[in-house]
Amino acid sequence: MRRFVKAVAFDFGHTLVHEQTVDDCIQLMPGVGDILPRIILPMAVWANTRTAAEAVLWDRLKAAQIEQYFSCVATSIDAGFRKPAPEFFQFALSKWPFAEDEILFVCNQLNTDVLGGESFGIRTAWLSAPEFRGDDETMSLDDVKPTFTLSRFADLPSLLEQISI
Repeated sequence: MRRFVKAVAFDFGHTLVHEQTVDDCIQLMPGVGDILPRIILPMAVWANTRTAAEAVLWDRLKAAQIEQYFSCVATSIDAGFRKPAPEFFQFALSKWPFAEDEILFVCNQLNTDVLGGESFGIRTAWLSAPEFRGDDETMSLDDVKPTFTLSRFADLPSLLEQISI
């Protein structure tokens, strides 16, 4: 039997912030600024980065004015593996005192985030709205099934009320 969710991890690009920055301005995805302050569970960022290590990601969270909500950051550069590799998720879990069945991973990519999280035993909440879609999506819901589907970021608090302690 799965435990209640005790912590929330978020993908970074196109989940928390737009992947493309303009004039070094980091823009939050719709609903993020309003919803993060309402979440009382511990939160982390699990990012599939190509060049950015943890310190750089902390700087980006600070520039976006949301760093205070997170207690942990795990990047694929630091892990040495990219999502959906199980080694990425093992690395991310090693930085945080929660088991895979105690975490909800909020994400936007079926082919990396959902596939990797679900394969590792981590429940996923997939953001399905078009604004959260990335250009490099290679899977569909026929290929992989998220635990939960959210049509917008603003639906997250009500989901957490149902599945957290």
